[in-house]
Amino acid sequence: MAKKNNGASSSFKKLKEKVELCFIENDYDTAEKLCRKIIDLYPKKVCGYVYLIKTLTKDYNKYLNHEELKAVKLIYDKAYEMSTKSEKVLLKKSFDEYLYDLKEVDNLKKIKKSIVSKEFIKNVYNDSLTFINQNMSIISSYGKNGIKIKNRYDLINGLFLFSLLIYNLFNPNYLLIFTILFGIFGIINIYSFIEMNFFSKSKYRLEKETYKKIKAEAKDEVISLKKKIRQIDEDINFIKDQKTSSITKIPQLFLNDINDLIVNDEKQIADKISSAFASSDIVRFSILLENNTNLNPNEIINHINNEVKEKNNELSKYVHNILNEKGNNQSEFILMRKVSKVNVLELVIMLVISMFSIFILFNNSRGINFEAFIVSVIIGLLSMSIYNVNTGKHRALIDTFSDNLLSTIFNSTLTYNLIYFKITNGLKLSYGFLQMPITLTLVLAGFVMLVSLIKYENLLKKLRN
Repeated sequence: MAKKNNGASSSFKKLKEKVELCFIENDYDTAEKLCRKIIDLYPKKVCGYVYLIKTLTKDYNKYLNHEELKAVKLIYDKAYEMSTKSEKVLLKKSFDEYLYDLKEVDNLKKIKKSIVSKEFIKNVYNDSLTFINQNMSIISSYGKNGIKIKNRYDLINGLFLFSLLIYNLFNPNYLLIFTILFGIFGIINIYSFIEMNFFSKSKYRLEKETYKKIKAEAKDEVISLKKKIRQIDEDINFIKDQKTSSITKIPQLFLNDINDLIVNDEKQIADKISSAFASSDIVRFSILLENNTNLNPNEIINHINNEVKEKNNELSKYVHNILNEKGNNQSEFILMRKVSKVNVLELVIMLVISMFSIFILFNNSRGINFEAFIVSVIIGLLSMSIYNVNTGKHRALIDTFSDNLLSTIFNSTLTYNLIYFKITNGLKLSYGFLQMPITLTLVLAGFVMLVSLIKYENLLKKLRN
């Protein structure tokens, strides 16, 4: 009988030694298997439970989520119950220190949620600022003495398209199919300009005192919003300092497990939440808000509506009446995204491509009519310059660029084809509507991107400042 006990003791001792060797080698997967074997073979040996706790927590250096910690606590309770008085003191001390570290991670989670919440509320105030500035931009055109002369760029584009139609009528060819269609569109633009600027001149006239009152109220609200935004920026900087301090209190080996909490992506998360709401994806909005902030979805929706969508003041009422007749694109103004580093990189790449294309053309201009090409490039440069970003697409820079590029290439290509047809008395479809649009796109794309970025940035600055 004694020999049997000695054999069991020897086996237990070997298992312990193997576990301790695993700890030295940081082989926690093997250690876990050995610990569970000790518990199965020797359920009354407390060290099996203590070793298993150290294994699952990687010697108290691994971050555990709520469910994982719950399982480890059950093992801890069992070990604590079986321990001697002195063992209880050591076990509790180690485990309490570990729980303190975990609480610091929980505190970091709260801090991150607080930053995201602030960034999101800041987005709401910026949207409200955009809303007011856009309303003031509209009222400045429809105030005091009636509407000012506006949409001159659309008039110029209309006159250009109409002039191409006239030119093509005196030099008829199959391009009339296009020039008649877009000539009619040009006539509509011309009529719209005249109707808006002359026939409806006094339609939305405001009394002088009312106009002053509306402007004063809007100015006060802008000042108030800017003050709130500055305060939020100060709060965010303060909380970010807390975040940095909290990270220093967390064990270094925890950091790999909580990288999503450490990274400074709060602004990007807040932007995703704003984007979900703006696109009316309420389910995604609610989930993102619940998982990343300490805000209540219903309360925040009411707050957004009050700040941006359903303002009930004289300015909003007046602008609402105008937009009901002229068409409302305010949602696009509110959703405008800032120009990113990626956008700047895209600009540089496109400019390089354009400059390289110009160099290639100058050294190998076979198949290109130089006279027609120069005129079409000039028309392209003018077209991109007169692009009306206010009435065009502007949810993001890429939208403005693609819209501007489309009209620029169409105008320059049609100009080239008309002149080329006049000079050569012929034009192949593949040449006029495939080769030349591609060539002009390569030459002009970089400059279109540059002009679009400038126009977009100016509009964004006007609305956000």
